[in-house]
Amino acid sequence: MLNFKNRENKLKKLQETRRAYLEQLAFIRQFKKDEDGGLIVLTLILLISMLVVGGMAVDFMRFESERTKLQSVSDRAVLAAANLNQERDAGAVLTDFFTAEGYADAIVGEPFIEKTASGSEIRLSSQIDMDTFYLRLIGMDTLTAPARASAVEGTGNVEVSLVLDISGSMGRLMEGPIYRRDENGDPIRDSDGNILTDEGTETRMFFLQQAANQFIEDLLLPEYEDRVSINLIAYSQHVRLRDDLYMALRTTPDSINENDVIGSSFGAIEDGYAAPPAYIWVDADGNEVPAGTEGATLQAPWDQPVNVEWAGGFDVFTNPSRCITFEDDEYETLTFDVNRVYEQVEWVDFYSRPRWPEPSGPSFSREPCSPEESHGIILMSQDVEELQAAINSFYPTENTSIHRGMKWGVSLLDPSMRDLIGGIQTVDDAFRGRRPADYTDRTTSKYVVIMTDGETVSSQRILPERYDEYDERFGLSEHAANYYPVIDDDNSTTATAGCYSRGDCVWYLNNITESIGSEEDLNEKLSDICELAGDQVTEVYTISMGLFNETMRDCASKEGNAFQSTITNDPGEPGLDEIFRKIAEQITALRLAL
Repeated sequence: MLNFKNRENKLKKLQETRRAYLEQLAFIRQFKKDEDGGLIVLTLILLISMLVVGGMAVDFMRFESERTKLQSVSDRAVLAAANLNQERDAGAVLTDFFTAEGYADAIVGEPFIEKTASGSEIRLSSQIDMDTFYLRLIGMDTLTAPARASAVEGTGNVEVSLVLDISGSMGRLMEGPIYRRDENGDPIRDSDGNILTDEGTETRMFFLQQAANQFIEDLLLPEYEDRVSINLIAYSQHVRLRDDLYMALRTTPDSINENDVIGSSFGAIEDGYAAPPAYIWVDADGNEVPAGTEGATLQAPWDQPVNVEWAGGFDVFTNPSRCITFEDDEYETLTFDVNRVYEQVEWVDFYSRPRWPEPSGPSFSREPCSPEESHGIILMSQDVEELQAAINSFYPTENTSIHRGMKWGVSLLDPSMRDLIGGIQTVDDAFRGRRPADYTDRTTSKYVVIMTDGETVSSQRILPERYDEYDERFGLSEHAANYYPVIDDDNSTTATAGCYSRGDCVWYLNNITESIGSEEDLNEKLSDICELAGDQVTEVYTISMGLFNETMRDCASKEGNAFQSTITNDPGEPGLDEIFRKIAEQITALRLAL
């Protein structure tokens, strides 16, 4: 009986347990099917996401606003600190700007400050941490707003090569505005500072000189002292060098005696070339003394006595040309080879007819290398009077070789010439040994401004084998190459058909010249050197006067730098003075550094 009772109790418990399990299982199944309140969970999830996304936009707008304000403060601060007229300490200027705007602790690290009399550069980094409102929901409590700024004084270290065309076509007449001038020769200006003009007819050279002289004044303002240097390069068939630069180079010997022995009118002959002579100090009697001797003066190589012992007492012909030639591959590099020997251009008139014993009028002589010392390259000058005097001395000469002008323009901006120019005592002490600066010097800007009124044309040279004897060099210095005189051994005066004769000479059209490249080849050289310059110098400006010159347009470092001027200054077309003024304004502008 008792066992039965126990079994019944156990069975009852099992039934209750099973019933409880089935009830729980039924509840779970019901809960699984029940959809009441499901949107509440989804709403909570979506609400949080919407708060994050919407709040993210708000936080990022606040971030961008703060970053813009910080960048503005940074830009204004570095511009003020970089200004060379700013007398306060640059670091204090930066601190005051940030403190005044509520960003006293925003500057990161030490700002880069480089400020001298010749230029300035300021660079700094800054940042602020901004507390977030909504992004903190996903763990982003702050956003960091960074700003970087740098500035240089636009006229703090500026190197300019001004390359001007003095070819024969610059003598043609044109119409244009002529400056009104006062009794001192200075331009008369209106109340707004504009130069008053009258329309008139003058040569192209006149209008170039007028515009270029004003360009010089616009660049070399008193407040830019020791900051702006100008290389002045005049070109026609060749580019003439002044004695200071020519004698600093290794050149082929310029002299020859009657026995065809070569020599030099300056310096010694070393390994077949004329070695650059040295500057010396001399006393009042002209004797060489050690540098620094009291009362001593510096004597330039061209003022020193010439040693002609090598001539053995025989007559000497000295080629006065101060032009040199470049090899073809030298137009494919900006580097100037200061170690190679440069060939002196011959002294000759290619085109004039012969002069008779008693000419009825002056003979027009045109040398490939200008005979005027004032036409020679002026190096790194900030002397307004010197530069303007040289420009005023220009007159139309020979053919147009734009590629040679451009080659010299970029060479005088290339750091490879720094040591060579550093040894030339005539260069301004503010620049000698310091310029041309490296292309990576962030405080220095380099500009080429080149103008022409034509296109590059092929030119001539004397065949080397017809210019290696005394008689040939002397004869070509006296007579035009196309009518070269031949003196017979027996002094015969027999003339051949179609020839001119006088005295003991026979004149004939000769074959002693050769062309220097085709126009296509020469324009290719110009394009090569322009492309290289565009990659290194700050800007290349080109001015085409009176024609559309595609090569010059492509030579400019960017489209807006290629200027074109009509030869009549038509309304709507800029004149030379306006073009040069625009270029000067761009060069001297204060700017934020990139």
